[in-house]
Amino acid sequence: MRKRPLCMVCLILLAIQLVRVSFLQNTKDQKPSLAETLISDEKDVICEGTVYRIENKSQSTAIYLKDAVVSCTDQKSKNQIIKEKKILVTIKNNKSGKKIRMKIGQKLNVWGTKQSFHPPRNPGNFNQKSYYQKQGIHVGVLTKAEQVEIVLSEKDKNWIVLRWNSIRNQLDRLKNYWNWKIVSQMGKTHGAMLSAILLGEKSGLDPEMKKLYQKNGLGHLLAISGLHMSLIGMSVYRLLRKMGNSFLFSGIAGGGILFFYLVMTGPQVSSLRALLMFFIRMGAEITGRDVDQPTSLAVTAAILSIYQPLYLLDAAFLLSFGAILGILLLYPIFEQKTRLKAWEGFKISLAVNGMLLGIMLYYYFEVAPYALVLNVILIPLFPFVMLTGIGGILFSELSGTIGKIGFRSCDCLLTFYDKLCELTSALPGSRIVTGQPELWWVLIYYGVLLFLCFLFHAMKNKTDNRRKQAGFSLLVCIVIAGSICGCGILNNDSKNLQVTVLDVGQGDCIFIRDREGKKMLVDGGSSDLSSVGTYRIEPFLLSQGGRKLEYVFVTHGDADHINGIQELLQNQKRGVEIDALVLPPEEYMDEKLLHLAEIAKENGTRVLTIYAGEKVGTYLKCIAPLMTRKNERILGRMEAVPRLEAGNEASVVLELKDEAFQMLLTGDLEGRGEEQLVESGALESCPILKAGHHGSKNSGSEEFLQIVKPRLTLISAGIKNRYGHPHEETLERLQEIGSEVLSTQECGAITLRSDGRKIKVHKYL
Repeated sequence: MRKRPLCMVCLILLAIQLVRVSFLQNTKDQKPSLAETLISDEKDVICEGTVYRIENKSQSTAIYLKDAVVSCTDQKSKNQIIKEKKILVTIKNNKSGKKIRMKIGQKLNVWGTKQSFHPPRNPGNFNQKSYYQKQGIHVGVLTKAEQVEIVLSEKDKNWIVLRWNSIRNQLDRLKNYWNWKIVSQMGKTHGAMLSAILLGEKSGLDPEMKKLYQKNGLGHLLAISGLHMSLIGMSVYRLLRKMGNSFLFSGIAGGGILFFYLVMTGPQVSSLRALLMFFIRMGAEITGRDVDQPTSLAVTAAILSIYQPLYLLDAAFLLSFGAILGILLLYPIFEQKTRLKAWEGFKISLAVNGMLLGIMLYYYFEVAPYALVLNVILIPLFPFVMLTGIGGILFSELSGTIGKIGFRSCDCLLTFYDKLCELTSALPGSRIVTGQPELWWVLIYYGVLLFLCFLFHAMKNKTDNRRKQAGFSLLVCIVIAGSICGCGILNNDSKNLQVTVLDVGQGDCIFIRDREGKKMLVDGGSSDLSSVGTYRIEPFLLSQGGRKLEYVFVTHGDADHINGIQELLQNQKRGVEIDALVLPPEEYMDEKLLHLAEIAKENGTRVLTIYAGEKVGTYLKCIAPLMTRKNERILGRMEAVPRLEAGNEASVVLELKDEAFQMLLTGDLEGRGEEQLVESGALESCPILKAGHHGSKNSGSEEFLQIVKPRLTLISAGIKNRYGHPHEETLERLQEIGSEVLSTQECGAITLRSDGRKIKVHKYL
């Protein structure tokens, strides 16, 4: 580092910024804005601001406003005007289909409801708050097209601003036109893929196709990345140089095209990194100096960290810079002279993936082993995908036939990509789900890796021994493979029982991992959150190393208990496998449960029914609902038991026992179902209770609680839900018997861990 003083200075700056972000948390975007603090959520507001970005999505349009002013419409805060640097306005598509045409630089008046961005409420969930903080956005406004008005104000007198806004609008129109051209020529699936590759337009991407590429370690191909920028910038530069143009002209032309391409597609961390490194490289060539890659990388990282310190905790930032760092540090360890270009590509792929392993596991909880080979095959073909796609766009304006040839060629290449991804997905071991490692594990991994790199480079300067190099290569491979295995073992702790009540809004979802290593789910749904299975339940399961669930229990057929499970069943191929779906007895099956059973069968999941008195595995036992027949399972005698109505009162009730640990899972049990269970004699004291029906007024009667006598009661309910759950009377009854109450409303996910003797309670928030 003594030979690279600038690199050293940049590394020190990065360390300072990291301390600010991670420990001090004193950057401007980590502090709440005035509107975020002073205006409560769901409050009606009026805001005015200037459009600086427009994103068209499948069900809405996102408008980004700058230099905004926000005010409340209620009488108490009517005169309160708050300045906000940036605001996100989400215009929901309505049935009328009315849309408002707007341009960058226009001023808008918007009426709508204020919304805040929230941190994750379960392990493994997406951090919405952090995502928008990195963009300098703290609040949003949800509205409709009818509530948006373009302000007819005097034009900005600043000629530069007017011209710049005009250029951006022209680029935006060009992007939309090219997107339409591509989709109309290539169809929705591959058209949307090519549009994402060339234009960064992701709104039309097929979710299943997107997931296919992500699970195969090829998600970076469907986004504007450093690879795209490098291909375009260097292609233009080299073409101009071959035509006899000077370094200066070629560099400026290549950089200018890259800059406007970035403006059109939207600035991403990876594209910003590629643009800055391109300018540094061009500056070096123009001045006749050699490019020092470590210094170039450090300078670029330092510039971006000054622009936005929160980038240092961003997965995209870490992956983009980590990939280059892997080539600089790890690749020399594997670098041995060979004539096989494919083998060289594999070693580069191994170096990059080895450096990115810790980041991938921490943010995405799994690795795709075949990505090492897939990237070697598909990345060399990627320039042809871009070339044929660009050729199709440009030549279609001159000749429809030539344009169709370009699009057809691109379609064939993308089809090859799809088939290869499908093939590798079907192979054994295509996905290794380890779960999210602890931060200390990630730091140890990179500590060991960087130590080996330092040792190798120190020894290489003294001697160039092939055997030593081969030994280092093997050692690095062992560290990478051992880390994957070690992380998987740590996140599949079978010594302790784990029960997690997930925060799914207004709904129920309970994850169980017993001491035999079996993973189970009891219910999974929500009435106030859309796609709860995709965005809350599945990421949590993957973060826990849950590639497969042995059992999924459904207590009854209400949507807030099953709609997430339906998503999991349909997404098993690329998500979480479900071995068996366990449903209530046949006499309590409704249409929703029968439909769920059909979905399960269609997706290769066994469908079972459970009856009172039956055990599943070692620790779980069903105690309700009682059957009108065969009720000797509970009573020991044949007595007529009144039939319950299918639904809440006929909820499946499960008892979880593991030595000193005992928990009662009641679904939405209430009313007659509770009374019947009390009268049956099957109910006994239980120190931990999952409250029935989200703590409603009709659940947890005095008779029920006097028998159970829970010391700890867990309630799953949505924040400010329209039902008023949990009810004050229920909370009072629990307080009277001395039960501690924890709710997902305040705690987020609630996790219990036990070794059979001691119980530890962890609140996520």
